Amino acid sequence: MCFAAYNIPDDPAGDIIAIQGKRLCCRERFLILKMKKIAAILLSILLIASLAACGGKGTDPADPQNTENNGSDGSSADAATDSSVSAEEVTGEFLMLTADGHYSQEGSKYVITSAGTYTMRGALDGQIVVSAGESEEVVLELSGVTINNSSDSPIKILSADKVEISAKKGTGNVINDKRPVKSAEDDSMGEAAIYAKADLKLKGKGTLVVNASYNNGVHTTKDLTVKNLSLKVTAYNNALKGNNSITIKSGTVVAVSTNGDGLKTTSSDLSKSGNIRGDVVISGGSLAVYAAGDGIQTAHDFIMKAEDGASPNITIFTGSYSGYTAADSSASSFKGVKADDAMDISAGVISISSFDDGLNANYGTSLECGGVGTGNISISGGSVTMTVYSPEGKTGGGKTGPGGRGHHGHQQAVPGADGIHADGELNISGGTLELDSAYEGLEANVINISGGTTRITAVDDGVNACKGQASPLVNVTGGFLDVSVAPNGDVDGIDSNGSYTQSGGVVITRGPKSTMAAAIDAEGGVRVSGGTLIALGAGSIGIEGNVKQLSLELHSEGAHKLKVNGVSYDLTNAYAYGQTLAVSDTEVTGE
Repeated sequence: MCFAAYNIPDDPAGDIIAIQGKRLCCRERFLILKMKKIAAILLSILLIASLAACGGKGTDPADPQNTENNGSDGSSADAATDSSVSAEEVTGEFLMLTADGHYSQEGSKYVITSAGTYTMRGALDGQIVVSAGESEEVVLELSGVTINNSSDSPIKILSADKVEISAKKGTGNVINDKRPVKSAEDDSMGEAAIYAKADLKLKGKGTLVVNASYNNGVHTTKDLTVKNLSLKVTAYNNALKGNNSITIKSGTVVAVSTNGDGLKTTSSDLSKSGNIRGDVVISGGSLAVYAAGDGIQTAHDFIMKAEDGASPNITIFTGSYSGYTAADSSASSFKGVKADDAMDISAGVISISSFDDGLNANYGTSLECGGVGTGNISISGGSVTMTVYSPEGKTGGGKTGPGGRGHHGHQQAVPGADGIHADGELNISGGTLELDSAYEGLEANVINISGGTTRITAVDDGVNACKGQASPLVNVTGGFLDVSVAPNGDVDGIDSNGSYTQSGGVVITRGPKSTMAAAIDAEGGVRVSGGTLIALGAGSIGIEGNVKQLSLELHSEGAHKLKVNGVSYDLTNAYAYGQTLAVSDTEVTGE
């Protein structure tokens, strides 16, 4: 059973009020106000009962009783399946109820004018508008709704301090922006299916599905936060856009962009507290991105970390890997994650299949705060795996492109795409990296490796220190690095346009045996004062201190075993290489 709720305006200045143009006396007003209080109580009771009985379908991924999205061992399923979040459209009369707020209704348009909590369910071909005070907070509780609009944003937040949209547990909710694709700028139109000019939080233990054919899916001009929610957004342009920031704390999020970027921020000015805006922070939950353009694009930093006992799981597909890319897409950049300043990955799992750089940080980008981008990338924990498109015929032992998975067999080829590209410094101190790269595996001005396990298969240089603000340098003080490139051609396993230094760690690098290319090559020389360096192919190695040259035979094709100071490593050569050059300051055996 469904009921419509009516606001009866109070008249604090006099003893009469007007309802539908009729002026009422004191006694009539008293009776109506009394009826209003009784009706509100009854409606609250009936609403709770009706929502429990006929709420929209949905699942709660955080509910231990829900096994739909879990693996057989109870662990969370892979987020890289867009069917992991779905909701059926609901029918029935639209109902909005509030006990502490005020709104007006003009046909199918509901205008919220004050702070409060507003609960709604049913189907609405219309619009929810929030026009509250600049310091007020508004909560929209979705308890099984379908909202359609063909002329403007279905949910449009014009003013408020903070707005929270909560999908209630056990309910499925669908927001459809049915406008044709945006063809011209129009300030009167909302830029997304859910459009806000306030801090926006999407939360709840229900399901929210957003479909946007006009432009963006969810867009706020301020901060966007997602918590607990099962959320799927499919948009023509950006799936999730928060001008100032995007934060995902928990939940299951699927972001699909058929012509733009998955997640995007645009501002890099200073907040009132003095912090630079524009960050994308993922600290928990699962995120799957399918993007015609970049998977994640940030105006400042990309941060991936563990928080509140949880760590994130991210899967990104860009370009034709996404399966959603139109052949006539206007996107020209297909990076997995692109930051205008820096990246910091300290926890979680991220898997990237991209038609451009997997991770990319720019140096020198002008920030609105007055500074410039550093171009630095730091990886201190977690797991990073990626496949970057490798043109047919240039496999180098790595993988090739998907053979036209995009619509109409469309493929984008991006010459020079790297696994990880940092214009400034790349610092690897922990975690696990598995990189299958089109050209360079790791490329930066300065590359510091002090920990972690890194395995690279590349078409061109596996590791490349290129020219930049500082003298090019590859510096290894710890960790494990395994680099594979082809045994012929103008490629290097490790190439520095400056120097290579090593004082610790274990490095295995492969490459041609020729005067043009090598397993390891540095214009300023290769100096090893500690650790273990094994070069399969050509190279010139200078040793210092207790480092000694070793006699090993590891360059034949196939599997090999290596033991360094009692620690065992498994190695596999996709090809046969010319020779084995090995130096170390500790006991090493191999077969």
